[in-house]
Amino acid sequence: IERLSGLGVTLNPYLLFREGVRPHQTEWPVLAQEFQSSVLVESDVAAVAACTSWRTIEQVEGRLAKGHLCILLKSGERIAGYTWADFDEVNDAACDYEFGPGEAYLYDAFVAPDFRGRSLAPYLRVESYKHLRQAGRHTFYSISDSFNRPAIKFKEKLNAEAIRLYLQIKLGDRQVGQWLLRDYERSRARSSPPGN
Repeated sequence: IERLSGLGVTLNPYLLFREGVRPHQTEWPVLAQEFQSSVLVESDVAAVAACTSWRTIEQVEGRLAKGHLCILLKSGERIAGYTWADFDEVNDAACDYEFGPGEAYLYDAFVAPDFRGRSLAPYLRVESYKHLRQAGRHTFYSISDSFNRPAIKFKEKLNAEAIRLYLQIKLGDRQVGQWLLRDYERSRARSSPPGN
């Protein structure tokens, strides 16, 4: 993969996960004393955009205009982290998975450098499930690069379920193709004995 990358060819195998359905840790009493979660409101837009150098106020407002939801984690007035949810599609890749009403795609999770190393990512994720359920969503999807071990371990902590493996190929910035390599749900269904 590294040799091909040097030639301008990018192979990107990634996993589609389903989250929030299987049992997972729901309470972090120590973290809950310091950090409060909420849904992004207009007065926080500039602060969210300032968290990273690659986001602008216009980009944040554009996501809100599309109906995306941003869940914030704050320590006092400081933003410790956030994550976004798209109610319409898996928007980070040319993934052909279609979800329906009551589902959401989680993307662009961020924990501020000053707050890293404290297990805030899974805490923020579970807090986001609560806010999304209040918004009428009950099943959540996300994508992780299949070689990104920290991201995979994070999903394992949440008891997320890998449901599909894709391979995306790019030549420079242009996508050449994408293939579904494995459908884990279909494989599990075939291997389950009748009646289970």
